[in-house]
Amino acid sequence: MRTRSLVHPFIIGIASLWLGACAGQIKPDLSATAPRSEALLVLPGFGYGPRAEHVLKTLSAEMKNDGFDLYVPTYISRGGLEKSRTQLQRYLREQQLDRYDRVHVFAFIAGGWTLNSLVEAKQMPNLATVVYDRSPLQERAARIATDDLHLLTWIRYGSPVFDFARAPYVPLDEPHVNVGLVVETRPTSFMKRHKGAAHRYGAFEFDCDGFLQPHHDCAFLAMNHNDVYRRFADVWPEVRAFIRTGHFTSGANRMPPVGDPFYTSRSE
Repeated sequence: MRTRSLVHPFIIGIASLWLGACAGQIKPDLSATAPRSEALLVLPGFGYGPRAEHVLKTLSAEMKNDGFDLYVPTYISRGGLEKSRTQLQRYLREQQLDRYDRVHVFAFIAGGWTLNSLVEAKQMPNLATVVYDRSPLQERAARIATDDLHLLTWIRYGSPVFDFARAPYVPLDEPHVNVGLVVETRPTSFMKRHKGAAHRYGAFEFDCDGFLQPHHDCAFLAMNHNDVYRRFADVWPEVRAFIRTGHFTSGANRMPPVGDPFYTSRSE
């Protein structure tokens, strides 16, 4: 009973941190209408699950009205980060995203680590925009899972979590691509449970330049990582504005939070 009482919270923690269940791909039905000249590619990470898939599927009709075909691949592989890049490359080829005049990307955290090397290798010559989801809080989750929950993480996810924890972020620096950052400011329940471990890696840096990613605009979201998936309809107007103008809306919050995020954020 003692062993079970210790292991059970860890299993729940891992499940809430990463994929609660497998979610499927989303792609437009091009048999009904001609493809648009623009596509939006959403690159989910380890938080993508059925609820997020439902939100994006529901939102795809609005995106179509805005002129975008929505694509959401399932590309993260147990084989690791490099294998995930290979699978994303295959998806881009199979879905023929090169037929669009302009492709725009919203990259959740793991998506950015996967995407950037492909862009640098000229795999997406029609890439026009990337909006990255970043988080000083959630970007420590993989390190916590690697250092403190190693075996359970391996059983559930294989190599990619460990690769993500070890791999430095290689920034995208392409002059022809407009880059925006949206920064989560609130902790998930997983991070709250492991706030001591999160503090172990040093102070939290919310300043936009601290992400070492050249960008044209940066906005702060009063959301945690799960919120961004589940409330993407609230994020989409800012993403759409950035795609159209190269800037987020005038109502976007551009002031980084101050203080300890575990004590200054609202409870979930």
